[in-house]
Amino acid sequence: MIEYERFHLKSENRSKNKILDILHPNFKEFGKSGKVYYKTDIKQTQLDNDNYKISNFEEYILSEDCILCTYTLLNTTNNTLTNRSSIWKYYEDDWKLLFHQGTETY
Repeated sequence: MIEYERFHLKSENRSKNKILDILHPNFKEFGKSGKVYYKTDIKQTQLDNDNYKISNFEEYILSEDCILCTYTLLNTTNNTLTNRSSIWKYYEDDWKLLFHQGTETY
């Protein structure tokens, strides 16, 4: 699952909207600002091109078709740290990002 998270965060995928390929139709995100985003919002939003480093990655199997991932994310572009959680759902023969949340740490 960490490779899916890396795909989600890779600047090239974010800048070219390839990220849409891995978003579940019912995707929802709570951004670090508290703003709520849906897949339609991501289609219309210019995502950042920052670089990231994942640490403390853990997976929790919720069911055979649902996995929770948690990790710490260092934005190496602006030197910020966030705690992240993602729920991945197996959908149409691949894993899709159903829910994502980022909370800035201090």
